[in-house]
Formats: sequence, structure tokens, C-alpha cells
Amino acid sequence: MGALAGLAIMAAGMTPAATMAREAKTRHEVATPVAATMDVAAFQTQAGQYVGRLVHVSGCYITSANSGGADCAAFRIADLPGQVDWNGSVPLDGPTMEESSFRRAQQICGDTGQHEQCRAEVSGVVYDPFGDMGVQGQRNFELRNVRIQWLAEPTAHPAEKTHDGHHAAH
Repeated sequence: MGALAGLAIMAAGMTPAATMAREAKTRHEVATPVAATMDVAAFQTQAGQYVGRLVHVSGCYITSANSGGADCAAFRIADLPGQVDWNGSVPLDGPTMEESSFRRAQQICGDTGQHEQCRAEVSGVVYDPFGDMGVQGQRNFELRNVRIQWLAEPTAHPAEKTHDGHHAAH
């Protein structure tokens, strides 16, 4: 009977701890905030401090999409029309990308051009592939588990955005 009582006490003692761990995990999943929102240039200088954390990169165009991934690229104002004028890019890992984002990127954003239909924001987890391999020195960070938020949906009209912005100012 003493052994049964001891088991009951142990089981009772474990239940609150297990419940607390489960609640903490649930809270963590619900409250997983984006570590930072940044543009491509900021990502290139700050990514190291966000390794393993979810970030949001705004103001880019999806380019160079292929089976291995894509880039979230920023462009400078080109001196000559039609000329690619890179201002940097964030590599996006294809195999871990959200499937519909990856499929659409491959369908419409396969080249290095700045196309309106490829304008986007991306969210993903910062990854350091060279650091993972033990390579020291300069890092080339990428995003994994990426979800693309397409900003150039066919249903979006510039007049709607202007109206919303004007209305919000009142």
C-alpha cells in the first residue's frame, strides 16, 4: 500500500509539472513573435543577431526562383531603363519554403528582373549554413521556412490604397 501511495504522490506531482510544461509550450507557440521587421539592407547587416528566430523582410522582389530557392531582392533606381541594379538580396531556402509560395515564385519570378507581380514581403527563420558547418569568418545568412506575402495581387487597385490612406489621415 505504501508503494501505491508513493506512486500516487509521484503521479500527482508529475501531472502539474507536465501540465505547466504543456501550457508553457502552448503559450510559446501562440506568442511566437517576429523578432524583427527589416528591409534587405538591414537583414544583411543584422541577420547574425537573429539566427534561429523568425524575421520579416519587407520591400523586396522575389527573383531567381528555381528548384533550390529564390531571392528576396532589393533594387536601386537604375541609371538606364531595363538595367538590373541590385541593392542586395536575401537567399530563401526552397526545400523548406511554404509550398504555395514556392510554387508561385517559380511560376512568375524566375529571372533577375524587378517585376511588379513579384513584389513581396517574406517571413522566415534566419539560418547560418556556414556556421552550421563550423566555418569561421564572414557569414551568408538565409531564410528558411519562408512564407511569401505577395503585395501585387491582381485584386489590389492603387485607388483603394489611396482611399484607405486618405481615410486613415482624417
